[in-house]
Amino acid sequence: MTLDWVSDERCILGDVTFQTLGAGLFDRESPAIALEGADFLLFKERPLIEEYVELVEELEPRHIVELGVLEGGSTAFLSELARPRRLVAIDQKPPTVSALADYIADKGLAEAVRVYDDVNQADRPRLAEIVRDAFGDDPLELVVDDCSHFYEPTRASFNELFPRLRPGGLYVIEDWPWAHSSLADLWPDETPLTRLIFELQLAIPAFPGLIAEVAVRPDSAQIRRGDATVDPREFEVSEWTDPAGRGLLADG
Repeated sequence: MTLDWVSDERCILGDVTFQTLGAGLFDRESPAIALEGADFLLFKERPLIEEYVELVEELEPRHIVELGVLEGGSTAFLSELARPRRLVAIDQKPPTVSALADYIADKGLAEAVRVYDDVNQADRPRLAEIVRDAFGDDPLELVVDDCSHFYEPTRASFNELFPRLRPGGLYVIEDWPWAHSSLADLWPDETPLTRLIFELQLAIPAFPGLIAEVAVRPDSAQIRRGDATVDPREFEVSEWTDPAGRGLLADG
């Protein structure tokens, strides 16, 4: 599927039009998003959207899990871009508009695109149940976490879903550097998500074969699955950091 950019803030996939975020939108004196004529708001800037085009072209993922739905723009985008056999989208609250439900119905995608809008991403047993029901024993190929952006729930989702990726599959964590931006004032008491990115990097030498690579980008971190066998029922990434690495992460 070819992505056609009408402007830096609007693109089209197939017959679906997406309004995206303009560069530096929230730093503008009067931020505004023009939704007229768009089917969905895709809450991402153009560079990140282009990253997804590249990774979908590489992976050709047929089994996708998305954490964080909002109004459904990213779910529709991944559906159009990858045309997966199954896409499971999870959030704790349902969209406030019907655009995603209408899209799924109009396209006849009720079997291919499943939306769960009452799930806390930190609920590992529920995540495991959903994945088993949707994918059976088939491995995942792409997981996108654009959900809470908080350390503990993000780590819980990672612990449950990363072991279920096939070797070479990707786990994408968006907006990891919020604690180093203007958003830090919104969550001053939350542990920076950066800590999880450090833990993942430290796990590479501590557990060879678990993580093949961590590619850290300004707006996302892409964690590539290695070929080590891991039981997701008992997996906890922080345990795969040796004592010296844990010392680097210690407070103070």
